[in-house]
Order: sequence, then C-alpha cells, then structure tokens
Amino acid sequence: MSLDQQLAAFRHRRFLAMPLAGCLVWIALILTGLFANAQAQVMAVFIGTGSIVYIAMGIAKLTGENVKFQRKQQRNFFDTLFLSTVGMSFLVYAIALPFFMQNYRALPFGVAVLAGLMWLPTAVLIKHWIGIFHAVVRTVLCTAAWLLAPEQSFVLQPVIVVAVYLVTIVVLEQRWKKLSRTKAFEADAQVALQAA
Repeated sequence: MSLDQQLAAFRHRRFLAMPLAGCLVWIALILTGLFANAQAQVMAVFIGTGSIVYIAMGIAKLTGENVKFQRKQQRNFFDTLFLSTVGMSFLVYAIALPFFMQNYRALPFGVAVLAGLMWLPTAVLIKHWIGIFHAVVRTVLCTAAWLLAPEQSFVLQPVIVVAVYLVTIVVLEQRWKKLSRTKAFEADAQVALQAA
C-alpha cells in the first residue's frame, strides 16, 4: 500500500479508544485526588497515566478499532507514527520527574501538560482541529490551575483533563459519523455508477 493509501486508511478511523481510556484514567485520578493520601495520589498518577495505552487496547475491542502493537511490516506507517507520539508522552516524564521531586503537587500538572502534547501531531495526522484544541486548551487551563491553586493540583488537573477529553470524545465521534456517512455515500455512488 502506498503512503497516500496508508494515510487515507489511518484518517478514516474512529480514534475513540485512546481518549476514552485517558478519560477513564483521569476520572479515577479525580477520585484519588479527593479521597486518597499523598502517596496514593502520586502512585495513581504514575500507574494510571502509564497504563492509558494498554487500557485503550482493551477499549478498542469494544469500539471496533485496531489499537495494538504489531510487527513493523504489518503496521500502517501512520500507526507507527501515532505510537511514536505515545512513546513521546512516556519520555516527557523525564521533564515532570525533577519538577515532581521539588514539589509532589506538580506531578499531575506536569503529566497533564506533557502527555497532552501528543495531540498536536495527532491533529496533523488526522487532519482535524480537535487535536490542536485538545493540546492548547489542556495546556492553558492546566497551567492556569497550577498558578492559581497548586495545592489543589491532584483534583483540578484531572478535572480539566476530563473536561477536555469529553469535548474531544464528542467531536471525534461526530467526525467519525460524518466520515461514515461520506464513506457510505461514496459506496452507494460507486454501486450506482456500476449499475448504469
């Protein structure tokens, strides 16, 4: 398959599993932020955000998506590129860790902003504005929350991330429905042309 064909196939996907997984994890982090002690809150951020991609693999089975690690020769090039953005999100923990060591409350802020950066290249890959919206709004709101109320970081940061995820999920699902209608229309037009 050519790169253009692979890109077209990649763009015609639902892209719901990852944001659903992220939303579920950050909802759990709201709860740990409200009810757990500081040590449990920290562990929940590390374990929860580190497991989003694996949770997405499970959710993908329910949404009909294909989110899994495959051998390179079987994988769409743009899946590889997308997975590299996920890898980038793991690597940026190196920036969050020293900040966290100085002030443990900085952890959810650092992770929320840095992990959200993967949405910028995703926006380019899927050719849709929602990725830019997600990354920019998440960064601006999380930064404002950190500056205004750093002591509430384990609750405010997850609340912001969940709110942005909810908007993202709705927009991505609308995008998917529009793509599905367009694809169905194109298929009907093709059948009509063949019948004529």
